[in-house]
Amino acid sequence: MAYDKSTRDKVRAKYVQGVPLATAAAAYKVPYNTARNWKRVDAEAGNDWDIARNARRMTKSGVEEMANEVLGELAEQFLATLAAVKAEPKMKAADRADILVRLMDGYLKAITASSRAMPNANRLAVAMDVLKFFNAFIAQHFPALRSKFIEVTEAAGDAFVREFGSGA
Repeated sequence: MAYDKSTRDKVRAKYVQGVPLATAAAAYKVPYNTARNWKRVDAEAGNDWDIARNARRMTKSGVEEMANEVLGELAEQFLATLAAVKAEPKMKAADRADILVRLMDGYLKAITASSRAMPNANRLAVAMDVLKFFNAFIAQHFPALRSKFIEVTEAAGDAFVREFGSGA
């Protein structure tokens, strides 16, 4: 059976709104395989239904949830890298500091980019700026204390994120 473009558009609209493809197809009495074929053909033509669906999800209330998920993943990588740095006892303090500064800088950039979606991230971003400032200040004025600063910063990592990332 041939379906008009209007039916195809309605199935697509339901799917983009978050309805499973099978349910969207059934709502307009279209076989699932037909809807799946439309979806595939449109994707090949540059009209990817999944991209539209994800974009819609991102523009709704899911933005904060998505930003939290991304920052959570980054935090896991941050902590994994800290653990790897700690596990390397022969690493020079300057190399440790360089890695930590890069980590903090990358994490700060991610937080800054998502701060509009996550108001609580601003608090963590400010705290990260303070740590970055103190790292540079200690490196310039008290270089002998830098390795201790790094040691304390590493030890406080989880508590730091809990305290300043909670928005409390």
